[in-house]
Amino acid sequence: MSLLRIATTASVLLFVSSTLLARDFYLTVQGAGSRDGSGWEDAMGEDRLQTVFNETMQPGDRLLLGSGTYGAVALVLSRGGEAGRIKEIVGEDRGTGLPLFTSTWVAEQPTKGATAFRIEPGVSHVTIRGIRIRNYAYGVHAPVTPNGAARTHLRFEELWMEQIRHGFFLADCDDVQFRACVLKYYTKHGFRFEQGCSRVRLAQCVADCSGRNQVWETKTELFPFGYLLNDGGRPNTSFVFEECVARNHMMPMQTTKYKNGDGFVVEGNSSNVVFVRCRALRNQDAGFDLKVHDVRLIDCVAVGNSRGFRIWATGTLENCFSGWSAVALWNNGGPVRASRCTFHELSDAAVLTDDDATLGVTLADCLISAAPTAQRNTGRGRVTLQGTVVAASPGSNEIYSRLEREWDGLGNAMDCETFPDKGYRSSLHSKAQLK
Repeated sequence: MSLLRIATTASVLLFVSSTLLARDFYLTVQGAGSRDGSGWEDAMGEDRLQTVFNETMQPGDRLLLGSGTYGAVALVLSRGGEAGRIKEIVGEDRGTGLPLFTSTWVAEQPTKGATAFRIEPGVSHVTIRGIRIRNYAYGVHAPVTPNGAARTHLRFEELWMEQIRHGFFLADCDDVQFRACVLKYYTKHGFRFEQGCSRVRLAQCVADCSGRNQVWETKTELFPFGYLLNDGGRPNTSFVFEECVARNHMMPMQTTKYKNGDGFVVEGNSSNVVFVRCRALRNQDAGFDLKVHDVRLIDCVAVGNSRGFRIWATGTLENCFSGWSAVALWNNGGPVRASRCTFHELSDAAVLTDDDATLGVTLADCLISAAPTAQRNTGRGRVTLQGTVVAASPGSNEIYSRLEREWDGLGNAMDCETFPDKGYRSSLHSKAQLK
């Protein structure tokens, strides 16, 4: 037998061996039977949760959590998996819903409270899926690392959080994926990336600050945001937001002069950020507040914000909609190019170039309707119209045969049949997955 064939055979045997050694551990609130974790009938109790993950489980193992309420869990993850052998925590509905982690945090004392999952520096190749989290200061927290040592290959799927201060608060995390995580009733931020996070993808996630609950909106803190790429230190780079929603970041009871609640926020030291089919609905200030250079927005919708898209530097909008706001597109830098976009029912202007805007905004094949003016300038930047239709009168609502004043960005209500080759169209949405 050749040396190559021997080496190949050995590699296959090693892979099979490692796969066969992977184990499932079972855990419920009370435990059962022998409590050795070998099955649901012999499940371990919640008091073993942290020990099992960090000391008993090996790379490739899974920890299955059954239905029930797990009281005051504060799980610190200190030992992860490895490439090709992920450690997983998976909630399973055993008849009474997905497992619920609950603690004692209250909105009246927002800075005091526990953390459901804390991820230590260097932890990698971990998946957490199918858990409900309630009444915590932090749902998932990965603090800033002293030397910037990255946590890598983390995946969060179908996590549901409510009545929290921060949902996700992550720093120094690379190659991270989020899918179908839903956050509701938080006082500060849904998803916050503090610094040093790279190659991050969020898909089909929802950040809903208040759920339109007016009582909860009296409890929000200053600057409630759905998604925040902060500028606290090392830059955040290479983010893709796909089919994500940010809504109801309101602060009507705050006494400060400038009330700021935004949907998506990206600070200026970030880079390489793309939004695809994302929606920002009913936010106090901006739907999208983006200071990053060369930001891309594709098939995105902003409805019911003060300013739909705030582009502080440079960027492109392709087949986007902004409406029922004061300003649809605000720019304080430039250049910005918007192609096949619709700006509808604005109380101020469709496009506003502000004090530091110098290089202008270009609208190509766009549609402006029910707005007092197409453009207003307080800076040197100018707006250039290329093949753009301006139907500015209030009666221009009539050009939309299916218009819905409470449109949530889904469906074809804002497709304009009068000008089929201009503005936003739902049928143009790209279904290709970005790499």
